Amino acid sequence: MAALLLAACAPAANEGVTTTETAATTTTPASPTNGSPCLSGDLSFGSSGPIAAIGQDSGDATVLAGIRWEGHEGCERVVMDFFSDAGAPASTLGPAGAIALAESGVLRISLPPEVTSSAVADSALDGSLARQAFVARDSSVVLFVDIHLATDVLVEVRAFDVGSPIRLVVDLRQGSGPSLVLADPTIGADTVLLAPAAGAALYPLRVAGYARSDLAAIRVRIYQDGAIALDRAVSTIGPPDTWHSFDVRLADGPSGPAELYAGPVDAFEEPLGGVTISLELP
Repeated sequence: MAALLLAACAPAANEGVTTTETAATTTTPASPTNGSPCLSGDLSFGSSGPIAAIGQDSGDATVLAGIRWEGHEGCERVVMDFFSDAGAPASTLGPAGAIALAESGVLRISLPPEVTSSAVADSALDGSLARQAFVARDSSVVLFVDIHLATDVLVEVRAFDVGSPIRLVVDLRQGSGPSLVLADPTIGADTVLLAPAAGAALYPLRVAGYARSDLAAIRVRIYQDGAIALDRAVSTIGPPDTWHSFDVRLADGPSGPAELYAGPVDAFEEPLGGVTISLELP
């Protein structure tokens, strides 16, 4: 009888095991099969247009401290670090955004207005998907970072911030479709041309890119038969720590085969280290 009473009062042998296994199943976070951090989580990837709104209404990040590249199985990661005015790693990031300029093969990260200086102007990245980064200012001196992507494959991206300290993270993976890039950016020693692409072009002709920080101005020229058919001076004045963007539209100009030059000129008005592409104008 004593044995029967003990058996009746004891819990079933598998009750505790069942409860423990259920708890472990429901609380263990999912992880990618290959363990790559840049593929984990539920945040989706995109290949063109607006990608993400990042940050808070305000933050203590005031300096872009550096740009780092990481390689992982099946993906790549670019990390941006920030300092505060005190010179310490920042804890919060103001409003930022990411947009994929798919036709140019560029992911543009617009930094918060509180970030007013940069410790890096450009950085060569070691990836097959992320190749180079340029830190530049637009016409209102707001900082942005252009990450130049591979142009022979479709690159999908996502962007978000993590802390602490605060970091802005860009994940990249190869998509399954064809590349959306119309033409690679044209990169010279002191000028980067994002638009137009070489080949057929239309008026109004948009000429956009960025110039090295020590250039106060560049020239946008159209040459035909070796002669200058159109000449426009464009200011690129700004602080010396970053590149400076330009974006002009030529309402009209010569037609037929032509050469577009964007860059500085020397004391004799001759091109000096800029970039040149061939165009066919209507």
